Amino acid sequence: MDSPSERSAEGSTSDALLEKLREGKSALHRRHSELALPEKVRLVMELQRIVLPLIARRRPLRSWERPWEIEP
Repeated sequence: MDSPSERSAEGSTSDALLEKLREGKSALHRRHSELALPEKVRLVMELQRIVLPLIARRRPLRSWERPWEIEP
């Protein structure tokens, strides 16, 4: 079993890691909020192109889930 000092050292490491991840997420949200609308649409479409094939492997896509063939 871990000693209390080992557990507290692991806790502080994971706390520091979680704080760093939260800061990174906040920075990403700030950068995304500053993007122009066409760039936001381009990002959403790019993410849809990534995830829709994964969904299609599990079940047929519904009519509203099929991506439009447009360029923002």
